[in-house]
Formats: sequence, C-alpha cells, structure tokens
Amino acid sequence: MSLLARLPGPRDPVFLRRLASALVLAPLALGLVWLGGYPFAIFVAAFSAAMAWEWVRMSDRDAPPRAFSIATGTAVGAVLLAANGEWVWCAVWVLAGAAGAYLDRRRRGRAWEAPLGLIYVASAASILVGLRAADGGLGALLFLLAVVWAADTFAYLAGTWLGGPKLLPAASPNKTWTGLVAGVGCGAAAGVLVAGMWGLDPAYALAAALPAAGMAVAGDLVMSLAKRRFGVKDAGTLIPGHGGVLDRVDALMLATVFAGLFSLLAPAGWPGGSF
Repeated sequence: MSLLARLPGPRDPVFLRRLASALVLAPLALGLVWLGGYPFAIFVAAFSAAMAWEWVRMSDRDAPPRAFSIATGTAVGAVLLAANGEWVWCAVWVLAGAAGAYLDRRRRGRAWEAPLGLIYVASAASILVGLRAADGGLGALLFLLAVVWAADTFAYLAGTWLGGPKLLPAASPNKTWTGLVAGVGCGAAAGVLVAGMWGLDPAYALAAALPAAGMAVAGDLVMSLAKRRFGVKDAGTLIPGHGGVLDRVDALMLATVFAGLFSLLAPAGWPGGSF
C-alpha cells in the first residue's frame, strides 16, 4: 500500500472523529489551564471521576455500585486535596481508597488490579492539579501538554502513514517503532519550542522533554496492555473517535507522573520547580 493511500482523509471516519473531538476538547482544556485555580481543579476532578469509573467497569464487569463509589470518591477527593496543597492527606486518602478497593475486590479475585488502577488514576490527576498550582505552573503545564499532545499525535500519524516494524504487538498491533521515534522526536521538539517562550536553556528543556515524550508513548502502551488484559477495545464510549476518557488521556497520565517527579528535582527558575 502506498504512503498516499494510508493518509487519513475525508473518507477516514476514525480520523474525522478524533479531529472533531480534539477541536472541542483542546480549547476547553487550554482555557481552564490558563484560568487555573478551582475551575481547573473541578475540571480535572470530573475527568478523574470518569477515569476511575471506566477503570472499574473495564477491569471488573461484575463490580457492585460500591466499587464505583469507592473509585470515584477517591479520585475526586485526591484532586481536591491536591488543589489545596494538602499532599499528606491526599496520599492518605488515595491509599485508604486503594485499600477499600482491594478489600472490595478480594473475594472476587484479581484484587490487585483495582487498587493499582485507582492509585494510577488518582495520582496522575492530583499531580496535574499540583503542577498548575505551583509557582510557574502555567508554563510547566503548557510545556507538558505540548510534549504529550505532539508525541501522541505524531506517533499516531507516523504509525498510520509510514507503518514499519511493530513496537509491542502484545499491547497493540497498530503501534510501530516508526511511531515511537516520531512521537518522541516531535514531542521533544514541541517542548523545546514552548520552553523557549520562558527563555529557558534549550539543552535543559530538551533533557526534560525527551523523557516526558517517552513517557507519553509508554503511557499509551500501558493502557493498551491493560485493555488487552481485560479483553476490551476501548475503556469507554464518552469521546467520539477515542473511546473513553482513559483512552484520550492515557499518554498524559504517565507523562504527568514523570513530570511530578521531575519537578521535585528541578532547579530554581524552572516552571513548576517548586511543586
């Protein structure tokens, strides 16, 4: 098949749905990132509740209502505590929720999947809010979003257009090494461009952007492995062209966890370094 034949176009319904969803969600997300504060925290809390709900439904088809209540309550509470800078209580809340999820699932088997998924969702959402609330948080979050969105987009496009050797068929038959290289390269380039708006050293920005872009691609693979294990194609159906919220933000989640760890070690002057 020629390269031209593989290009997404007007006859590609998946590409069109993805594009339409991005045109709606990206401006909304950027506007709330710009506002910060409680508007952004509430937005992230709502998305974290949806992600926790999807994880329970995806990982346990027979989950009782209390399982959804534990998951969504833990995710939302963690985000709101993080918005107030209550990091110790945030950690306690997440661990308590994970313990509750474990006890709820223990009698029905594979109990470890519920707490691990809940910790992952709640931690990523909380760190995202914490990054925005830190000094220089707007720059840090715009940097992170630029890296993740570029990595995710160009990994998808390069894999679709160019094909190539499969990256990890056990996780996804469509992801390729070509997509990995394109995603990491373009994500890093986007990060350097955005960091340049704050006058940061390009070499230092590249040192942060490269692993963040790699984590974005890896986050996509992590969620693909989870869906393959649970025997589902998509985590949900909320977002046209993407599936569920977990399908849309899978790349952002692992990259956010990395960014939170990176920000703890960042020197003075780096956006979000005081988080």
